[in-house]
Amino acid sequence: MEYIFKSESSLKRIEAIRKFLLGDIWLIILAVVAFVFACLNSLYPKEDYHIWGTVVLAYMSGFSFLMSGDIFAMLTPGLFTYLIAIRCYNSLSTFLGIIWVFIPLIAIALFNIIIYRKKLDPKGSQFKPMILVSIVVLIGGLGFISAEDYFAGSSIYHMLGMGFGMVFFYCFFNGRIQINDKYSVIERITKLMVVIGTFASVMIIAHYLLNIEKMIEWGGIFYIRWRNNVCTILMIALPFAYYFAHKKMPAVILPFLFYGAMLATGSRGGMIFGTVEMGLCFLAYLIYDKKRRKAYLAFLLCVIILLVIFSGPIIDFLEYTFERVLQVLADVSGEDGETETRVRHYARGIEDFLNHPILGTGLGYMGNRDIFKNKDGALCWYHCEPIQIAASFGIIGIVVFLYQFIKRIKAIWQKKTLFSLTVFLSYIGLELMSLVNPGILCPMPYLLLITLFLVIIEKCHNSDIEQEPIPLLEKLKKLSKKNS
Repeated sequence: MEYIFKSESSLKRIEAIRKFLLGDIWLIILAVVAFVFACLNSLYPKEDYHIWGTVVLAYMSGFSFLMSGDIFAMLTPGLFTYLIAIRCYNSLSTFLGIIWVFIPLIAIALFNIIIYRKKLDPKGSQFKPMILVSIVVLIGGLGFISAEDYFAGSSIYHMLGMGFGMVFFYCFFNGRIQINDKYSVIERITKLMVVIGTFASVMIIAHYLLNIEKMIEWGGIFYIRWRNNVCTILMIALPFAYYFAHKKMPAVILPFLFYGAMLATGSRGGMIFGTVEMGLCFLAYLIYDKKRRKAYLAFLLCVIILLVIFSGPIIDFLEYTFERVLQVLADVSGEDGETETRVRHYARGIEDFLNHPILGTGLGYMGNRDIFKNKDGALCWYHCEPIQIAASFGIIGIVVFLYQFIKRIKAIWQKKTLFSLTVFLSYIGLELMSLVNPGILCPMPYLLLITLFLVIIEKCHNSDIEQEPIPLLEKLKKLSKKNS
């Protein structure tokens, strides 16, 4: 904006707006607007409140893009927009009908890139593996996939989003994010993920309160179409809730809120892998957060007592999810003639890999629509990251994605700090959820968030900012030395 407005008074106003976009009042405004549209959608699911809520929040994001080049100022309204957009299931045709609404937003995005331009910075440990992944997603399925499937809009979007498009964002984040004295990048990303996780939890609770009759009718959990997406966000946010509680004691309730919200969605992935992640986070912070160890144990004891007292109603409430989990187990063991859709996807994915072991079938391959007809604008997912990589990209893809995974882990643990542990648990949580959903293979926002986390953690590791170190595996090393 400094290129446009030269007067000192104008620049002061712009700077005041930028501070406002990073402040709590703007957060509250975004949360209230998003909550209103979420409640309207819960009350009137057949109306288009979720569509217009997405549009309104997208324009609020556009305002941030227009006034600020700060990553967090742009990301905050974007994540609120996403939490409303996940309710827009199978709404591509509706959005295409109002495509003109988004033209100004595209212009604003270009304005942001040009006016607040920083040199794209490819320096970083993730650049090379991301380039290799970009090539793999483009050549996957060549010689087999049809031109129609390969050049379909959804295929192009995901190939670019997982590939060279994400390379651009990696370089973009590298150029924009600076470690300075204005604010702590670690505190900023932690606060953002905690706010988004809290809003997602409140949104789930409100959905039940506004549909109390349906809950009574179902006897507990009822079908929520957006359950897997909201659970994925909560699993990414959960470790940050622990890190936030480490800094602010009363926030110890937040991890339990996030976990309870996951269970309430009825997502099987949320129940199984959310429980695993919750256990890992609790154990990790029990070990490393010595000051709050007693508080964690006391709070856990209270939760256990409540679970014992209300075990009957809780089991009844979760019965729908338990039944669906048992159905999958029965299908896998072959005890049930009716095979669950995901299990059939897994079997087909293995079959596709064996038939096309070198380059796979390609990301946009639509040959599996006999199992489940994907919605407009979506890929024909196998709903399991390892199977998706093997089936879509073959042996070459397996090698490259494994190399990227190793480089990510190395980048996270370049320094052994409590924040490294938090990012690691968040990343592993997303990887776990990706075993039963597209997860990290979805460019927006999951892969984008992980890319951002990796840039932040590398920037912090390579700076001299103070971080809380943790003695990772030190006890095991000492024991091994004694034994030797």
